[in-house]
Amino acid sequence: MVLNRNTPRTDITYLTRRRKPAQAGPPAQSAPTQAAPSPASPAAAGTGLDLRGGLDLGRSPAHSPDAHSPAGTAPAPPPARTDISAQAFPAPAFGSVRQLSETDPVVRLNARQSGIGTLLVGAARSVTWEDNNLITGACTARGDTAGTAVRTSGNRPLAGFSEQSAAVSLRHVRQLRRALFIAGESPLTIGIFDGTAAAASPRNQIGERTVLYVSRIGSVLEMRVEFVPAHSTDEDIWAAFGFTMTIPLDQRAILH
Repeated sequence: MVLNRNTPRTDITYLTRRRKPAQAGPPAQSAPTQAAPSPASPAAAGTGLDLRGGLDLGRSPAHSPDAHSPAGTAPAPPPARTDISAQAFPAPAFGSVRQLSETDPVVRLNARQSGIGTLLVGAARSVTWEDNNLITGACTARGDTAGTAVRTSGNRPLAGFSEQSAAVSLRHVRQLRRALFIAGESPLTIGIFDGTAAAASPRNQIGERTVLYVSRIGSVLEMRVEFVPAHSTDEDIWAAFGFTMTIPLDQRAILH
């Protein structure tokens, strides 16, 4: 028996079936019309929720913190360290001048030479130092001291004497502002870790005493020989170069 599927079933009252529409020709093309906006449905009573957009079960996008709020303010990066050594006037490289004198008074170490090992100055009768905090001290080859010693982060002296040579720790060269080596009665010999060296006579041609002035320019050291009256004391030479000894603190008095 062939069933007519287009005839509604009257024997089953709880079932209905949508009739298939009859096939029609293609609809006539018409200009698109703008759909009228649907009226906004009122929000659910008693709640502040707007359900017009439907429920979205997807993951909510992370909200970026407000740039104006304290929590959203990114910490400022630390200021970049400025190296002024590139702005210094040209000077001969350390090692290119074998003997420092009145005609060749200045040499400059490069950054590698200035930051590795120890600067050793032989035959100096004393060494004077000044760090970035203007803490100043001095030490003689006989062991006499003045001012305040400067310790590095490794609890070692920034400058002093190592056996018979005056020494400056170059590993912590950025703590050093300047140093002064006063010649004794023998030629000064200046050397660093890689064997580069130079020398300076203890006196010039008219008998003035030689001093080696070392200053830090950015990340490099510059060395210059100067000459002072032959019979100048260390105190006179300190004053001539603007060194003022820092009074040391008595830690025992502070702790007790």
